Amino acid sequence: MNSPQDHQPVALFFPGMRQPCPTATWWRYPVIAALVGVCLSGASTFAAGPATKAPAAEAPVKQPATEAADSADPVYHQAVVAADHPAASEAGLAMLRQGGNVVDAAAATSFALAVVRPASCGLGGGGFMVIWNAEKQQAIALDYRERAPHRATRNMFTRAAEASPDAPEALLSRRGGLAVAVPGTVAGLCHAVEHYGKLDLSTVLAPAIRLCEEGVPVDPHMREVQQGMLRGMSDSEKATYAPLVRLYLNEGKPWQAGDRFHSPLGPVLQKIAATGSAGFYSEEVGRALVQAVQQQGGLLEPEDLQNVKPVVRKPVSGEYRGSRIFSMPPPSSGGIALLETLNILEAREQSNAGEDLEKLGHNSPEYIHLVAEAMKHAFADRAEFLGDADVVEVPVARLTSPAYAAQLARRINPDHTRPLKEYGRYLPTTDSGTSHFSVMDARGNAVACTETINTGFGSWVVEPEFGIVLNNEMDDFAAIPGRPNAFGLLQSEANAVAPGKKPLSSMSPTIVVRDGQAIFAA
Repeated sequence: MNSPQDHQPVALFFPGMRQPCPTATWWRYPVIAALVGVCLSGASTFAAGPATKAPAAEAPVKQPATEAADSADPVYHQAVVAADHPAASEAGLAMLRQGGNVVDAAAATSFALAVVRPASCGLGGGGFMVIWNAEKQQAIALDYRERAPHRATRNMFTRAAEASPDAPEALLSRRGGLAVAVPGTVAGLCHAVEHYGKLDLSTVLAPAIRLCEEGVPVDPHMREVQQGMLRGMSDSEKATYAPLVRLYLNEGKPWQAGDRFHSPLGPVLQKIAATGSAGFYSEEVGRALVQAVQQQGGLLEPEDLQNVKPVVRKPVSGEYRGSRIFSMPPPSSGGIALLETLNILEAREQSNAGEDLEKLGHNSPEYIHLVAEAMKHAFADRAEFLGDADVVEVPVARLTSPAYAAQLARRINPDHTRPLKEYGRYLPTTDSGTSHFSVMDARGNAVACTETINTGFGSWVVEPEFGIVLNNEMDDFAAIPGRPNAFGLLQSEANAVAPGKKPLSSMSPTIVVRDGQAIFAA
């Protein structure tokens, strides 16, 4: 990695990490970094990979505060792109080299991730993007989360279980056509480039198309994901999901690390580059998607694809230790959970308890106990109140208010925890089918973006001609009353299945701003 004095744009690789912290100032906000990761429901250690130099950009504007020159954490003054695969980070960096902005870089990174991380995210999924425009002093939340097909019903999985008594009930919303929600990634990225980017789609998609043509070396992560999938796949499922086995495995076996994998996505990426989102949602690709899902018993129809439109939302925001935090609103629960947790922690600090996280010591037993207790309250509220705010009423103002946080803070005992039922509905376990990336530039602009197909390789339904891996986001609803989803979440009626509704998500792309400049994106 470059020295602190090297002020060139850099691509960072955080292997296996779904919520990277790409800037040198991440350590100043350890609690935010930790909370963002847990709100996403995934956490892992990270290591910085190869830094890539680029031609010097224009003279930097006012910079956020940086560490001393002898700091172990490097400082970069031009730009940084952080993703969980080096080829994806390089794709984003290429856009900045060509005069693009942080949104162009984010879109290029996403399309590249579809090629190199097909088990985690891609064209058949959805996501959330938070953008900070330093010149306009404006934060934007772009929602391209998947929706339930228009033929979906509240009891669709219960009825399916009754009609197929031999099928494991828990898998009906996780495997096969019924698990597939209407994908939104392509519409979201095309909208972002068109409205907030500087480059054309053909330029933005060029790195991903090139990766398909040249192939990418299989890394240990890709091999481990394939091994895990095969361990849970019966012989009959291998036949049922033959396109997945044929296109994403090596003759039915995991690829070896170092093998060169050629993604089948090249032709569909070229169509998107030429005609935008219409190249995906209509014409032959759209018809092929509908056919693939319906052949596996799903509800997707052409009408669903024709009605896909990303939604520009106002981010949820709050103050913490002198910085402004911007995160995703519903149907993401992550932003609300993050702000509620931080408000509780700040209330404890300002109360008679006087529990200052800094004084407690990062990762001390007292520190961990306090953060965990605050998060239990936030996630209990997540399960009880949150859903698609376009369909159900979500008390955002109440849940993110300091007064409400103060009430919850008074219930925390510094010496012991409470029985889980006293907090409410319980918390998620870990995530496996999601990818996060962040982009920041010298002018204080930033993008934080999280995308998913839900669990590894989504529904296992793969469109056979173009190789599009389709999500299983229907499991993120309260699919069957009283039954937790794949991540252990037991949810309320606010997150029940309904036609055109978006399932609740824990993804929480977040940007922290100080003095008008983005200083943290995760």
